[in-house]
Formats: sequence, C-alpha cells, structure tokens
Amino acid sequence: MSDKAEKQYHFVVMAAQRLGIINPLAEAAGVSHKCLVEIEGKPLVEWTLSGIVDSGLARQITISIEDETALEKAGYVRGLMDSGLVRVVRSGENIFDSVAAALDNDDAFPAIITTADNVLFTPEIFGFFCKEAERFDACAGMASKETLYSKYPGGQERFHKFRDGEFTNCNIFGIMNPKALAAASVFRTGGQFLKAPQAKLIGAFGLFNAIAYKAAWFKRDAAFAKLGNKFGLDLGVVDMPFPESPIDVDNERTLAFATDILKTREAEPATA
Repeated sequence: MSDKAEKQYHFVVMAAQRLGIINPLAEAAGVSHKCLVEIEGKPLVEWTLSGIVDSGLARQITISIEDETALEKAGYVRGLMDSGLVRVVRSGENIFDSVAAALDNDDAFPAIITTADNVLFTPEIFGFFCKEAERFDACAGMASKETLYSKYPGGQERFHKFRDGEFTNCNIFGIMNPKALAAASVFRTGGQFLKAPQAKLIGAFGLFNAIAYKAAWFKRDAAFAKLGNKFGLDLGVVDMPFPESPIDVDNERTLAFATDILKTREAEPATA
C-alpha cells in the first residue's frame, strides 16, 4: 500500500513450536523453530513481518513464541523490536492461551492473528482481509477449493466441507473487540479442527454443531453464524480471492510451492 492506512491494527504472529513436537523442516534446516527456516534467503517470519510492515496497517506487532532468544539471529526481526514496533510475548500451552497472552494490553484490539509461516501474504492481501474483517466481531479468512486450484492444484490438501462447497483455512483471523476473544476459546479444546477427534469437536462446539460440521449439513456462512450465536458474536468468514492465501509452509511440499511462487514474484519486475 502506497499510503499509510487510516486505521491500524494489532497484528499477532504465532511463531511457537507445537508443544513436544520437533518440526521436521526446522530439524532439516538446523534451526530451533520452523519460523527461522529460510526461503529465498530470508527466514519465514521475515517474509510474514515484512508483508505486515509494508502494508502500513500495523499499530503494533506481537510475536508469540516460547523464548525470545530464538529470534536473536533474525536481524530484521531484531530491528523491528529495537524500533518498538514489535514486541515478543511468551506463548502458552495451546493456541487460545497464546492468543490471550498476546492480547493482554489495553490497546490490543482490533487484532489480526496470523502465523509466521504465512510467507505469501502481501500488503494487498493483508489490506483486503483487514477491510473485510471490519464487518464482524470475529472472523476467519478462507478460500474456496476452486480459488486455490484455479492456479495451484495441490497447494493444500485439507478442506472444510460444507453444503455449498469446500474451503480451506488461510491462517488469518480477526478478533475485533474484547468480547470476541471468547470465540478463540474453541482453540483450547478443538484447535485444528480438520485434525481434531470427535470428542474435542464436541467439547469445543457442542454435540449438534460438531455432528453438523462432520456431516456438512450447513452452508458455510450459516455454520459460522450459528457458531457465533453460541458466543453471542457476529462471527463470519472473509472470502479470500487470492489463490496464494491458503498456502503456508507446513512441510516439504508446501515449502516447494511457496518457493516457486516467491521466485516468480521476484522475476516479475525484471520481465515487466
């Protein structure tokens, strides 16, 4: 974005390792955290942070990680910390506790939650999400299977199935006011609900909603509205029209996808 945005947001970048799990990409690269794995000469977290910074949308950026010392050798990150734009908060035992810890200050909202491996998010993508997120108390960015596969078949392999189609998470969420933090409590028990066992889904959403999700009874927006009613919130979805937006760096396959896309972007100005 060429002009500084009138409204700014608190961005929270989730960079911690999963509890008790050594990330295979980090292990292969010889680094402590996946967010420090390099892609096209930069750590994953630098790509994500630079997209946020260049958007002009950040009032403050919080990095959620177990130990701040893991970022000591990430020069770009340290520079942002020294400038006061970025702070580091110790992550919790689960996603909800980590988000809650990051949103503990008086100026925490509206908050945009994303992940350190969202390396393909450009300032334009961040700007689009933030503008659309203003319609809700809390929201999640999702892209349809058709949007993703129109350009990157196989870019992601897991999809949420609803009556009106299949959609994939883009790892970006809006928590726009303090009461909306309650919606994030689903991550304490149901976390990554494409992988969650049925018992955890029931605990997070209630028996009927868990069955309805598994059976794809509802259209997507109706399902989110119904879940929002459980929390007394206007909960919704931001439709992401960008095929790149669901591709984060999870494994060797998506690392290769992201690398190819970044190489193409870098070559575009030279061929324009």
